[in-house]
Amino acid sequence: MPLWACEKDSMASPAIKGTLFAAVVADLHAAIEAKSVTPEQLERQLEARDLSLLEEKVNPAGWYDIHSYHRIVELLCDAEGGGHEGYWHTRGERAARRMVEAGIYQQMDYLGRTLARRASDPAGRFAALGKDMRLLMTLHASMLNFGAWKCVVDPDHEDRYRVEIREVRGIPDGIFLAAAGMFNEMSVMAHDPGTSLYWEFRRMSPDLVVIGMTHGI
Repeated sequence: MPLWACEKDSMASPAIKGTLFAAVVADLHAAIEAKSVTPEQLERQLEARDLSLLEEKVNPAGWYDIHSYHRIVELLCDAEGGGHEGYWHTRGERAARRMVEAGIYQQMDYLGRTLARRASDPAGRFAALGKDMRLLMTLHASMLNFGAWKCVVDPDHEDRYRVEIREVRGIPDGIFLAAAGMFNEMSVMAHDPGTSLYWEFRRMSPDLVVIGMTHGI
């Protein structure tokens, strides 16, 4: 494993799981081959350690520097997404679909049998959604080695939930934009057509971000 890959137990630096890092590295290699990313862009936007990672075989079970991950996605966002933050949402949605297809996360298997899907009345669906979210949020520990995640009722909207993520000082916003996209796609998979939810990201302070529902269930 490269020296700048992170062992989760050491908590040496904020890191992302190799399964997700491998996907972005593969996408960058494809962009390079398609010439949508040039050598000049690589040199300008990536650091030496990022470039070295592109030459390594990614260990799916390893942990990789979140800032290297962010710089690579940011490069792809500029080259393929016109620099629009919607690109991060799309990446999060794609990541959710890839995780379901990979079949290695039990939480993703649960999307087809959520409690909210089975509840009939609005109050029951809302209560069930909270239980579903708290279960699905345990997924973050399998993907990221930083942040304290908590699902709570939105203090401004009693019919909505929001996920509060603390201890995230210095973590780029793009990471949470992608997480919001992942929540969006998970909602599509977990609910009947017409009842899917939309989640949006807000940074409340350097140490706190929120990913919240934009409307009630």
